[in-house]
Amino acid sequence: MSGGSDDGSSAGRIVVRGVPVAPGLAVGAALFHDEVDIDVPVRALTPEDVPGELRRLSNALRVAKRQLQEVEQSIGKEVGRRDARIFSVQQLLLDDPALRRDLRKTIEERLLNAEVAVHDAVAAWSERLANVPAGDPVADLRDVGRRLLRQLAGQAKRRPPPASKSGEKQVLVTRELLPSDTAALDRSQLAAIVTASGGGASHAAILARALGIPAVTDVDVANLPARGGAWIVDGTRGEVLLNPSPADLERAREAAAEFERLRDELAVHTRGFARTADDVAIELLVNVENFTGLPEELIDDLSGVGLYRTEFLFMASSSFPTEQQQYEHYRHAAERLGQREITFRTIDVGGDKPLPYFRLPSKPNPVLGWRGLRLSLQWPDMFYTQLRALLRASAHGRVRILVPMVTMVEEFRRVRAILTEVQGDLRREGLPFDEAVPLGAMVEVPAIALAARSLASEADFLSVGTNDLSQYALATDRNNARVAELYQPLHPGVISLVRHVIRGAAEAGTPVSVCGEMAGEPDSALLLLGCGLRSFSMSPYLLPVVRRLFANVTLAQAEAVAAQALELSTVAEIRQLLHRLVVEVAPELATLLPASPS
Repeated sequence: MSGGSDDGSSAGRIVVRGVPVAPGLAVGAALFHDEVDIDVPVRALTPEDVPGELRRLSNALRVAKRQLQEVEQSIGKEVGRRDARIFSVQQLLLDDPALRRDLRKTIEERLLNAEVAVHDAVAAWSERLANVPAGDPVADLRDVGRRLLRQLAGQAKRRPPPASKSGEKQVLVTRELLPSDTAALDRSQLAAIVTASGGGASHAAILARALGIPAVTDVDVANLPARGGAWIVDGTRGEVLLNPSPADLERAREAAAEFERLRDELAVHTRGFARTADDVAIELLVNVENFTGLPEELIDDLSGVGLYRTEFLFMASSSFPTEQQQYEHYRHAAERLGQREITFRTIDVGGDKPLPYFRLPSKPNPVLGWRGLRLSLQWPDMFYTQLRALLRASAHGRVRILVPMVTMVEEFRRVRAILTEVQGDLRREGLPFDEAVPLGAMVEVPAIALAARSLASEADFLSVGTNDLSQYALATDRNNARVAELYQPLHPGVISLVRHVIRGAAEAGTPVSVCGEMAGEPDSALLLLGCGLRSFSMSPYLLPVVRRLFANVTLAQAEAVAAQALELSTVAEIRQLLHRLVVEVAPELATLLPASPS
């Protein structure tokens, strides 16, 4: 927390710095709120009490699941089914046989009431999942646990924050915001959110971004002064301004209005290939897990899909989807794009993306273990089924197949051999497929990035997953708040790795794209353009911003700034250099970008 005034007119002005999780700027009155913990009564049962207690538990589970279905449907209408699927994950938790077994065991064997069963199960499972490095399983468990306890206590709904009497929008200040809390908020009265915990990958943060609510986390909310007056929350820079001056407020309100105007304006400019100011064509693709929730006009305008995450089909199912179910899903996606290319990544679960119906051994470092392609090669029935479905779908569109987490060229050769075998099976069965379907490899492991030239000689295309590549290269869990500052994709070493992959692919004459967050973040996108990248795949909602940037910069400018960046030693120097050019060539994007480091 830092204090001070820029212009001498705001005595007591306090700037609180946290971690930005949802962009935007907002002004509102602070509302301190924390849900009161639900009491957990402890009652000893007799054997005769057990059937009735099991019925209480069963009824609470049934009602909680129905509520989650209603929340998912309601939120899906606002933000699309993709982000609302958070509540599908919670429904799967409620249906998990192992969790239900633990709940019944407390009642049947320990002869304790359902409230204790829920409390103890959530505590035990939270401890088991504490080392899962990404996603939000512990928060989902707590959310589900609260919902069950409210049902058992006869409380139909959570206690909402009180409404503003003045009609002024509010800045909600709370210790933690779980997904159901976020979904239940009255957005008409909400300006922004400030929390003590919950990183950028948390489900509550994902919902806040989808709903357009600026949010900052990692703030010591317990020690914030509960004083009156407006607060300014900058979810792009991760700052909260208390006791702002009149000038601060005027600037903030103008910037907030400009942010909304520009975001709406850019959203309509998505058609066709991007072109630099000197008319160099740049391929802009999107990352999706389905097309639900995307505006039809956006889908119609897409150049193609650079990353279709097939694991979300598996995560949304209660058991492994059959070949026919997968085929119909992939065929529908391919037909929706017509003659545009769609790249399906084979299932990438394990590590940070567990399947509730497929239990993997618990390991200290799951992201370094049995996940991605490693899992597929050791679980051939699942892999063969998916490859058959994908090949069959290739008869209905321009399908490419991408395998994740490749570590060695030998692994990729095994995949090629398996694909050839599956193609032979389909021919013998008389099932149509694209005989020339391209097979690509994701570059996420530093060792294979260094061997990119060799991998590119074997693969039909490469796709660089900069999120995991950065995480592995920096030995830093990007979702761990204690080391989050070390997760810097613009680290000189990470930049060198990515450039090495781009050059290796070019030498082999193999197409290469980047599908990680670097592709959609303007500063790093500019750098990648200058390093020779010509294909970028990103979130659909980042595409118009990158398109606008590229339209305003020449290739010579991008190459020059990339060469300068590669000579610098620190992340701050590199980001400042890139940010300066971005703001210079496209000043209208300034309100959408994080602040340049000083």
